[in-house]
Amino acid sequence: MAQKTSLSRLKLTDFRNYAEAALSLDGRHVVLTGENGAGKTNLLEAVSFLSPGRGLRRAVLSDVTRVGAAAGFTIFADVDGMDGEVSIGTGIEPGEGENVTRKLRINGTPARSTEELTDHLSVLWLTPAMDGLFTGASSDRRRFLDRLVLSLDPAHGRRASDFERAMRSRNKLLSEGRFDPSWLSAIEAQMAGLGIAMAAARQEMLGLLRTLSGNSGETPFPTPVLTLEGFMDGAMDRPSADLEEDYLDMLRNGRGRDAAAGRTL
Repeated sequence: MAQKTSLSRLKLTDFRNYAEAALSLDGRHVVLTGENGAGKTNLLEAVSFLSPGRGLRRAVLSDVTRVGAAAGFTIFADVDGMDGEVSIGTGIEPGEGENVTRKLRINGTPARSTEELTDHLSVLWLTPAMDGLFTGASSDRRRFLDRLVLSLDPAHGRRASDFERAMRSRNKLLSEGRFDPSWLSAIEAQMAGLGIAMAAARQEMLGLLRTLSGNSGETPFPTPVLTLEGFMDGAMDRPSADLEEDYLDMLRNGRGRDAAAGRTL
């Protein structure tokens, strides 16, 4: 189980509306107050950048740098993390466009990937704008669920990115009419292994959420019913090898349909 983590220091440079800002913290809960536009959400966004990805606003990285700044933004944090005390520095170098990449240093050493952040802390958020999770696209709910899974299973993010990469390759082959059986079968075998592992991890997280919601005791609020639908409904209790074979059959049989749709349905 993920251990409790806390920030002891947060320092920003040229981040959103902050030319410079520094906070010293002591592990207790923090409440931010201030006028609209003062930068409260910007501070929370900075904390969200202590996880992989583009933060709670899913912003284009070049847009995060303060207007008029000569260089990119930086975020430094001292964290009492899951693996002990750690210093984290992240930000971007000067540049424009969506191809800007985020740099990361952990204890002063360049990290190979932002996925290394999950070794030290897990960051989750729930914002008013996210009420669309209940009414919007299912892909948004999957993304949110995957972030929950990632807080307990750091390898889940790598599986998800590898699955997306394999699916894009399959979509490209099908859209170009290249129905090479060997090539497609190899990609689909990778998708099956990764996809079933992802589905199992999501089911495990859902089980934990059910346990938490069922242990709330006497409450005037309804107890939620949590289920995953749309993928092998009711069949996930079978051996993984059987599930992977079933998924492979679905992919093979769906090649023509997916080619016509332009994506993996």
